[in-house]
Amino acid sequence: MPTILDTDIGSDYDDQMALTYILANPTIFDLKLIVCSTFNTTARAQITAKTLAIFGRFDVPIGIGQNTGTRDIFEYEWAQNYTLDQFQKDGGIIYENGEDALLNEIQKANLDNIYNVIEISPSTSLGHVLQHLNPELLKYIRLFVMAGSVYYGYDNSSQPSKEYNIYTDIPSAQRVFNSSWAYFGLAPLDTTIFMQFYGSLWEKFYSYRNQNKYVQLIIDSYTIWYNNGGKHYGALKPFSPQNGTSIMYDVLAVFLAASYPSVSTMINQKLPLIVTSDGFTKINSTFGKPVNVSVAFQTKDPYISTQFIGVTVLESIIMSP
Repeated sequence: MPTILDTDIGSDYDDQMALTYILANPTIFDLKLIVCSTFNTTARAQITAKTLAIFGRFDVPIGIGQNTGTRDIFEYEWAQNYTLDQFQKDGGIIYENGEDALLNEIQKANLDNIYNVIEISPSTSLGHVLQHLNPELLKYIRLFVMAGSVYYGYDNSSQPSKEYNIYTDIPSAQRVFNSSWAYFGLAPLDTTIFMQFYGSLWEKFYSYRNQNKYVQLIIDSYTIWYNNGGKHYGALKPFSPQNGTSIMYDVLAVFLAASYPSVSTMINQKLPLIVTSDGFTKINSTFGKPVNVSVAFQTKDPYISTQFIGVTVLESIIMSP
């Protein structure tokens, strides 16, 4: 499936795992473009470039989104020795105007060329592009998003939260939710909060670190992210590079895209959702557009399902050619 990824890689670690999962599965994802969005987007592009270089994927262009300010990018140290100039010398393509690149790529979608757009960043770039895109094209695009909070919030709170990818750019999120996509699959906090890989599953993955360059990529970049401040991020279960991951919010959105049209691990509800002016995602039967929301897991213990997802994700990285 032709696929576009919009990411804010480098701040939280889940983007790196999501990108590596995509690259490890080229028979599922025909990756056409990666857009790096929000804050220091050039630093994010450099992390992306090093990841693509390790996979030898110089055919995948990187679009640099608008720089929206300064924010800690804990993973950047891992990529600082591989510049964007070097990526281009090695055969890679950089688009300085990532929003133009995103617009041009989306416009290739048609009835015989359905696209996946995977949105795992605040939707600044996509929101801006929607202002210039013929809305008729959206019926040829399946959208998979990590964002929002419907019934449960951060820390598995029984009250919905203002989720980061939404409240960072509320107007852009509203444009995304107000649009009529061919399919809109949403991975909200309700389920993503449980997305940690640990125990024997992680021990097996970790054991490959000195013999598999893709596992080494994950362990090295994760360790730098963790030591530079990621260890202070909240999670329901303790984590470290030796014993398990931080919360892999974004990986669930990629898993939904890989598993479309059926995800046996999830309980989905088609809900009319809106983004409110203060950054909440709420059910509104009058104004909401239909969204396929992964609100819960099939298993009573959500970690049984997330470990199953972890097997799929981590083994595909280990087995990647």
